[in-house]
Amino acid sequence: MDKQQHQSDITAKVLYGARWSAMLRVTGQMVSWLSTIIVVRFIRPEDYGLNAMLEAPLELLMLLSTFGLDLALVRWKTIEQEELRSVFGSLLIINGLLFLVYFFGGSLMAAYFDEPRLESLAQVLAFVFILAPFRVIPNALLDRNLKFKLRALAEFIANVSAAVATLVLAILGWGVWALVSGVLINRILLAIILMVLQPWFIMPSLNFSAIRSMMVFGGVLSLGGAVVLVTDKLATLIAGPVLGAELLGIFAVTFQFALLPLAKIMPVINPIIFPAFSKFQDQPGVATYYLSKSLGIVSLTLFPVMIGLACIAQEFVATVLGNKWAAVALPLALLSTVMPFRMTTSFLRPVLASMGRADLSLKSAVFALIILLPLILVGAHYGVMGLVMAMVVTELIVVFLTIGMSKAVLHTSFTGIALSLRPAIAASTVMAACLMGAKTAFGDAFGSSASRAK
Repeated sequence: MDKQQHQSDITAKVLYGARWSAMLRVTGQMVSWLSTIIVVRFIRPEDYGLNAMLEAPLELLMLLSTFGLDLALVRWKTIEQEELRSVFGSLLIINGLLFLVYFFGGSLMAAYFDEPRLESLAQVLAFVFILAPFRVIPNALLDRNLKFKLRALAEFIANVSAAVATLVLAILGWGVWALVSGVLINRILLAIILMVLQPWFIMPSLNFSAIRSMMVFGGVLSLGGAVVLVTDKLATLIAGPVLGAELLGIFAVTFQFALLPLAKIMPVINPIIFPAFSKFQDQPGVATYYLSKSLGIVSLTLFPVMIGLACIAQEFVATVLGNKWAAVALPLALLSTVMPFRMTTSFLRPVLASMGRADLSLKSAVFALIILLPLILVGAHYGVMGLVMAMVVTELIVVFLTIGMSKAVLHTSFTGIALSLRPAIAASTVMAACLMGAKTAFGDAFGSSASRAK
């Protein structure tokens, strides 16, 4: 009875925090999404290409900036004061080194991509690493105590402020500097707000022996995240020098908008998945039940949006992005069709890690990299469409491999996952049929509307 009561209390706390978190994050993502759509109209493809070149190494180093210690803090059943001090000290050292790497690595990026402007941009962006420890620690403490509402509130304020600032600077003609400034504003505000909402400051310590097991666990998770990011940035890293800034900008915007529904909703879900499922790490049956329920709800929200975007990609690009982005339409339609598979994989990986099998989450990421690498090497010679097709094939294979691996931890199966997704698949199919039927019946109207938008 006590065990059932404890489970009920955890579930109630998670649901309460999740409701507030979802409301704040969805609202914030809507503002950010709207801002992104408007910003694209004021930013040249070349500027987006420069931003993509900066993001590839930046996001990889940002993953290493936590070394998975934030997730270890969430999952560990008890945390001593000395362990928390040691985590803070470790993060200060790690991020100090990463600051130096990115700051002085700007010249290497500029030489690799043959873009001299990258050096000064990288030197400014490097300061996000100095801020990282002051964001990671309070976030982990909030997640550990299932205080999703406070964390979501901090992110809401920072994200909306950064989105508005980016939009204003883009309209003023700052180009790529508008995107860079938005990142810095977000991180500065987030660190300040978290300090207010979750007072936590402690003196750092360098007692690494106190957190050895945390560093092992976190290191595996950090490596998995790094592999995922390298996989996502593989097209930029490999095809960038081949395609040049303009074509790379076309691919970057294609990938950004195909990923947009997932990128805007999963940040609402991900901060809840790991800490919530960690509470049921010794109860695989309960975890499987909640996986089925949550996956069904999230897919019912995301699948129709993704498939709908694929159906109206041409009209969306003409109306929203404008004529200069016309080349985005076809690759956007193709890439959007496989985003539901990516969503399923992205949902399963943190669940596997929260159940204590970070190794399986890592294996899923490694398989994706191994599959995509040769496809990108070939696809880079066929332009944007070659890169898109490489990603389509990879997502289809990886989702089945990940579901297969999850059987080692959860009481799930291919049939079970399919049943969870069935309502979303049915809704998306009906919606797609209606959209395509409407386009066929009113083709002239669709075409004239798109032409006027151009």
